[in-house]
Amino acid sequence: MKKIFAVLITALLALPALAQVVTTKGVATITYDNKLMPTDVERAQRAAQVASIERYYAEAGEAESENFEAIRPQVEANLDKFIMSSTVLSEQDQPALRKYSVSVRTELNVTKLRVTLRGAAKASQPAGAGNAPMVYVFLGREVAAVKSFDDRVVKRAEIKVDRDIKTSGSVRGSEGESIKSNAISTNANKQQTSKLSASQTVNVETGGSTNRKQDEVTYRMLSMASHKTSVTSVFSQSGFTVADPDFVLGDGDMKSVSADFSHGSDLTPATMRALVASLRKAGVPLLVLATFDVGVPAQDPATGMPRVAVTVTGRVMDVSAAFPREVASVPPVQYFAVAPDGAIATTKALKDASLLAAKEIVSRLNAAGVR
Repeated sequence: MKKIFAVLITALLALPALAQVVTTKGVATITYDNKLMPTDVERAQRAAQVASIERYYAEAGEAESENFEAIRPQVEANLDKFIMSSTVLSEQDQPALRKYSVSVRTELNVTKLRVTLRGAAKASQPAGAGNAPMVYVFLGREVAAVKSFDDRVVKRAEIKVDRDIKTSGSVRGSEGESIKSNAISTNANKQQTSKLSASQTVNVETGGSTNRKQDEVTYRMLSMASHKTSVTSVFSQSGFTVADPDFVLGDGDMKSVSADFSHGSDLTPATMRALVASLRKAGVPLLVLATFDVGVPAQDPATGMPRVAVTVTGRVMDVSAAFPREVASVPPVQYFAVAPDGAIATTKALKDASLLAAKEIVSRLNAAGVR
């Protein structure tokens, strides 16, 4: 029974990631002539509906907002195709100012919006242009070990010593004979012995330095094979021809990539040159590279269940020119998943993050004009 309950919770938690209908809000204010007419109310409501779609894309990110601007005229002309329902939340009429404001809650048909966006992207391609082939490498990892170093403290002291030495010897006459003192009759023929007196001053100057060394982090690589089909589907439906890295990149390439990311957050120049050579040999111009850093499970304050955060960083390289260049990038973005235990939460977080990262990469490629 507990297993069934856990499966049901996991399925319910997965629904928002798969939802194609999104609820959002929009607000609009219009001006009218002498009197508020029904046509003015309808015009304000439509403007609020468009604002709700714009809000959805604004929350999705900068690239999505730019893509929405490309299809805005088409959306405004066919609102009924993209808005499944609309409810008026509040309205205010200001006759003195001849202004009318309305707030609505809408249900958006996200699937229809994405199809329209893909159609606009294909229409913007030059005649005879084909879909851009790409290879994507998604790497999941978690911290395996952290080596910390103690601070190295160096102390230094400088000592300065000043000495003053005075000496006196025997007193002799011009003939080399000792001069006798009549004042001391008991010590006749006795020479005056040398005497040594010294005085010293010590000045001490102290100082030092502290050296700190950054922690050495080693990562454990995680398999992303179970999410491969869904990620490929995102790229394919967006008009890109996806080539399997297993048939484009060599075994040595993938081992080098995994080795580099198990000890750092970037590829070495040697690994990058090897990847570029393999891609050029296969005639694939685009390389999508993304890392998924899985955090330690923590307790979700709302549900009390384990919550796992995944930080995604990605970049897209165009290797078709003489010098490879970066055509799109995804700055570090965090995604969260909640599940009955840490293992399920980690799997769900990686799945959701990989799908959302693929969609974000597609949006940024479309915004950059890469089709």
